[in-house]
Amino acid sequence: MPRLTLTHLSRSFANGTHALGDLTATIGSGAFVSLVGPSGCGKSTALRLIAGLDTPSGGAVDWDGGRPEIGFVFQEPTLMAWASAGRNAALPLELEGVPRAAAAARAAAALANVGLKGFENALPRELSGGMKMRVSIARALVGEPAALLMDEPFAALDEFTRAKINDDLLALWQAQRFTALFVTHSVFESVYLSQRILVLSGRPGHLVADIANPAPYPRDEAYRTSPEFNAIARKVLAALKAAHA
Repeated sequence: MPRLTLTHLSRSFANGTHALGDLTATIGSGAFVSLVGPSGCGKSTALRLIAGLDTPSGGAVDWDGGRPEIGFVFQEPTLMAWASAGRNAALPLELEGVPRAAAAARAAAALANVGLKGFENALPRELSGGMKMRVSIARALVGEPAALLMDEPFAALDEFTRAKINDDLLALWQAQRFTALFVTHSVFESVYLSQRILVLSGRPGHLVADIANPAPYPRDEAYRTSPEFNAIARKVLAALKAAHA
């Protein structure tokens, strides 16, 4: 059974903006799926609707067995400037009433999982942009969610840092097998990470292509330059071009 079903999902706003048109898709349990499309096509809107942070104007979001625990990674790290990396990562647990010592221990483990072991006491101003985003990912995963939604989290990072965090993200996904939905403007990032790439049209966004990527995991630098990678990237680029025609 599919983990997530989107049925004729749409969203219009009071100012007249029709952000998302008609999105229908099924996403299996434990899948890694990317959403790509032009700016303003409703990718981020779709993610917020799936997370329950907004209400659709039409259609439905259905999770098998009810809405699961969801982690959300925003475009910016949105860390509390006065709190350590450990306190930032522990925030969801503290809000749930988990005792502080237990929350701190779980946050430390989550930070270690994203490569930040030893940085539990560092303040955000002492961290690089990539490290701040890692804290944000640790915070999203500290509650061991069944689904992780990511809204262009690496767009502001340099290519080397972005590639490294892509690899670390895939390692976490393979270990924990949460359902991953990843919004990006980068065709190449979507192909590297995903089992499927959903291509949306311009606003109001609707699905114009659902492209499977059968390449096995783990993926590495050799895959980024392989004929198989380039073939999938060309399919995604062609779908984007057709959507703009």
